[in-house]
Amino acid sequence: MKLHIIPLKPQIQRFPWQMREDKVKRVLQEALKVWSDVTPLTFTEVISQEADIVIDFARYWHGDNLPFDGPGGILAHAFFPRTHREGDIHFDYDESWTVGNELGTDLLQVAAHEFGHVLGLQHSLEPGALMSPFYSFSYPLQLSEDDKKGIQYLYGPRLQASVQIPTETNEIITSAPDSCHTDFDAVSVIRGELFFFKASYAWRIREGRLQAGYPALASRHWRGIPENIGAAYEDKKGNIWFFEGG
Repeated sequence: MKLHIIPLKPQIQRFPWQMREDKVKRVLQEALKVWSDVTPLTFTEVISQEADIVIDFARYWHGDNLPFDGPGGILAHAFFPRTHREGDIHFDYDESWTVGNELGTDLLQVAAHEFGHVLGLQHSLEPGALMSPFYSFSYPLQLSEDDKKGIQYLYGPRLQASVQIPTETNEIITSAPDSCHTDFDAVSVIRGELFFFKASYAWRIREGRLQAGYPALASRHWRGIPENIGAAYEDKKGNIWFFEGG
């Protein structure tokens, strides 16, 4: 079966002041990945070429007759396909953009929502859907069935190439470990929360309680994380370090 790929080229014009540019790029890549994981879409950042998706962080009046209103209120907006500004996504520069905590506005979740719009999705009426019109902090980031059906209606499902299964699988975990019958490879306090790691999975403990939806793939939080973590810690500057091996 032929694999049909739909390439799109995003471009970032300006960045928020709270995050390094490389971190913003990683977050936006992860936000795009939730859609490319279930469709034939692929995304490749461009700098000088003409882009299909143009991302900008702007303030108040910024040229599209949809002004931002400072902290709170309107977080971002995007323009649907086949409109006069199709592909444009604008984030309010004055929001307290953050990733992975409730103290600000989570860029990962808002970006994934706006990418849904720019790809052609309307708001969802399903509670808890990524495309719900109401922002609420929720991890891990994942699509609801309504989100998935909507994007696949527009672009079709992702076609998987055949994969060779290794003959020696004694130490390969192919599904989520049983929380009650496993040991752990690493444990660390990150952003004030307790994380346990096993192979490519993580458990998240907040205020002494395991959060719903865990264990989940650690890559939902940290793109490019090693599959077998030997140790992890957060330094005084807020950098998170992962070590693989002994």
